[in-house]
Amino acid sequence: MDTYPYPDMYFMSDWSKAVMTEYPNFTIVGEEWVIRPTMVSYWQAGKENPNNYTSSLKSLMDFPLQNALVTSLNNEKTWQSSWIDVYEALGQDYLYPDPNNLVVFPDNHDMSRIYTQVNEDLNKFKMALVYTATVRGIPQFYYGTEILMGNPGTTGHGVIRSDFPGGWEGDTVNAFNGKGLSDIQKETQQFVRTLLSWRKNATVVHQGDLLHFAPKGEEEVYVFFRYNDTEKVMVAFNKNPKTVQLDLSTYSEIIPPNIKGTAILSGTWIEAEGVLSIQPNSCLIIELE
Repeated sequence: MDTYPYPDMYFMSDWSKAVMTEYPNFTIVGEEWVIRPTMVSYWQAGKENPNNYTSSLKSLMDFPLQNALVTSLNNEKTWQSSWIDVYEALGQDYLYPDPNNLVVFPDNHDMSRIYTQVNEDLNKFKMALVYTATVRGIPQFYYGTEILMGNPGTTGHGVIRSDFPGGWEGDTVNAFNGKGLSDIQKETQQFVRTLLSWRKNATVVHQGDLLHFAPKGEEEVYVFFRYNDTEKVMVAFNKNPKTVQLDLSTYSEIIPPNIKGTAILSGTWIEAEGVLSIQPNSCLIIELE
């Protein structure tokens, strides 16, 4: 529902309640484009508001987290980590009745494409996609993200919403079969395919809990875990231009000092005893044994 607060709010509550009563497995997603969780959470069903307003809206677009993610990716660290924005934004989940039902996204049709937002830095782009695919919530990816569609030099919506290449008369590029795609576009398409094919069956990411740790400023590393009673996934981001040796004792609350598991993006086996190496400007998803 774009944009949810525009109509009369009491009518919207009655309308969404009527729809959800008739179709209890249906989902309505509301757009409230502000970057303050205090305001976005106001509209989610189950929120106890000071004015006693009762919403029946199940899900909202998580604009606060999207804004924090891009800010964290683009900012340089000062005396604290540049990851602090995304860490603090996620730390406000207590304001939402159901943060797992928020829609998370790196971009959408009304803003610059994520590749443009991170100044066409492929490493930061990949971090944005990994974060969106592994953090709590329901991920939404805009068409063309997988082939690095962008809007350099303009914020015009006609460019942001350009036709997907392939299937249109006169197209010289076809992203459906790879014809005309550059090597970097093909690499990115395969990266997205690997990431989302894994996520499709990763129930721990769909329904598991999330535990994140305060980023260390001197390391420029941010780590969180998705877990349930039987599975654990470690997600780590390194914005340093050098390899970081991550002290695993920092995460003793959830993992032992010695870990092993599969690195999803590379398909390699990892065994780390006390210290985990993370390559420069990269991220890791590890399915822990």
